[in-house]
Amino acid sequence: MASFLFITRSFLVTLLTLLTGLAFLLAIPLTLPSVRARIAWRRRLMFAWGKSSLAVCGARLEIKGEVPQAPFFLVSNHMSTVDIFALAAATGGRFVGKAELGRWPLVGKVISGMGTILIDRSRRTAVGEVNRILSLAMSRGENILLFVEGGIRPGDQLYPFQPSLLQPAVDLGRPVHCAVIHYQTPAGARPASQTITWPKGKGTLQQFRDLFGLRRYSVRLTFGPQPLLAGDRKQLAADLRAAMEPIFEPVR
Repeated sequence: MASFLFITRSFLVTLLTLLTGLAFLLAIPLTLPSVRARIAWRRRLMFAWGKSSLAVCGARLEIKGEVPQAPFFLVSNHMSTVDIFALAAATGGRFVGKAELGRWPLVGKVISGMGTILIDRSRRTAVGEVNRILSLAMSRGENILLFVEGGIRPGDQLYPFQPSLLQPAVDLGRPVHCAVIHYQTPAGARPASQTITWPKGKGTLQQFRDLFGLRRYSVRLTFGPQPLLAGDRKQLAADLRAAMEPIFEPVR
């Protein structure tokens, strides 16, 4: 049963992603004259893609707190591929992700073509280039989604925050919202810490076999009570961590 679910869900999530990219591509002639129309169309597609992907994966999304009103800059923790589905379904935002995502076969082209802001941290100039893109996107009224831990983590705790990509919010004087993600599997199923989160050293194929092999599970997205402002990115990162720690729950 788990193998059947893995194969079926892998195919369906890939198909949904490709269809979403195609819908965005086909609308370019209509949305090209208007940046606002293009942003709105991307946002609607991300909403639909996130909700459809969660449904395909058997995930039930619970939202606690208030989803920020657009436009916003939102940071969260990161422990699973499903984080992306959940945040897209709740916010329709534009992600910042690692450059490796753009190199995935087929899907990588869609990810970059849909406007995901990719960063290659091995390049010394990457942060400055991405921050300029973020500043432009924010000035255009886009919703920005940033995994503030700088990568995927096991979900047992909040890991050190990376403040460098918070600089555009500081420069523009924009408040930053926060959210915390949590997972739980049903009684009798393998725990989320072994199936949904991505522990260090676990291979990609095995991770997706475990994740897509789950019949069902729940994802809780808890939004912080208020956005935060700071005149320094390191202080902003510290303030965000202080706001997220009380609502964070380790994944078991």
